[in-house]
Order: sequence, then structure tokens, then C-alpha cells
Amino acid sequence: MAARTDPRTVVRTLAGVIAWTVLAGSAVAQGADPAPFASAKPAASGKRVAPSHAWQDGGARRPLVLESGWRADFSGALSGKSVALRPASDGALKDVSPSLQSPVFRDEGGRLRALPGGVVVTLREGLDEPAARAFLAAHETRATRRLGERAWLVESAAGLPSLELANRLAETGAFAAAQPNWWVERTLK
Repeated sequence: MAARTDPRTVVRTLAGVIAWTVLAGSAVAQGADPAPFASAKPAASGKRVAPSHAWQDGGARRPLVLESGWRADFSGALSGKSVALRPASDGALKDVSPSLQSPVFRDEGGRLRALPGGVVVTLREGLDEPAARAFLAAHETRATRRLGERAWLVESAAGLPSLELANRLAETGAFAAAQPNWWVERTLK
């Protein structure tokens, strides 16, 4: 009698193959060699790469692994195009403003993440708009827009400055939460 394969395993495997194909195809469309995406996938052998950075997700510290050699290009997003993941051998894209690019990370779930700029903060209590803006200014931030009763997007540069500001604000204890305004790769369901 033949062994049965769990359908969830088949779906996860197919989703991984499709995601890799999309990323590799994007790299080829950009004129790049798709081979580095193969090495960027989580290792099936269980080999772990040491985290290079982390961010505070409420009370939990979330590790990130830098995908060296890749940058997220947010310049197309200004005109309604998608974010492009592009190879960058020296750590920066020469044809894109530094304010529109970010290093690429892999989170503990294996998803790719990048930092387009901005930090999402949640205040501990609801404040009217003038009081909230004054509170944010007292913490050396500039409110970009209100996202909810207690949530605000504050300004920061793209890339590591966004991660550093989010971690600094989280460490103050003055906010219920502070996290980068992440770009996260889409996953197929």
C-alpha cells in the first residue's frame, strides 16, 4: 500500500516553489542572476543563520537575518509599481536614492522584509490630535498621519534608520508599541 502525503505538506511545498519562482523571475526581469534566491531560502537541513538585527514586537524581540547582496527598491512604489528586490553587490543601489532603498531581511517565519521608512507607534492612551502630536514631538518624532485612535505613523528615513528609531522608541517604555512600517513579501494562501 502506498504511503499518503499530507495535503498541507504539498500545499506548503508548492507555495514555496511558486514564491521562489516569482522572486527569481523578478530578478531575471531586472537583469540579475536568480541563483542567490536559492541560497536565500530557509535551509531544509535545519541549518540556522545567526540573526544580524532584531525589532521589538510588543514585549517580544523578533530576530532578523540580513539577506546580504539584496536591496529593496521603493522608487517604483511612487508611481504605483511594485517594490523590486534587486541584487546589490556592494550593499547599495547606485541608481536609486538612499531614501528609497532598504536592506532586505528574512524574519523568523522565513518571510522577506524591508524598511520603506516610517515607524508605527501605539500610544498608551487615546489623546486628541494636538496632544498626541505634542507627545510625539516630545519624543523627537514627527507625526505623519493618524492610523487609529491610538496609532500613528511617524516619519523616518528608509532602511536601518527606521529600524533603529522603532527600537529606540520601544525601549523608552512611553509607547504601548513601536515597530517599523514594514514592507513584507506577499505569501500565497
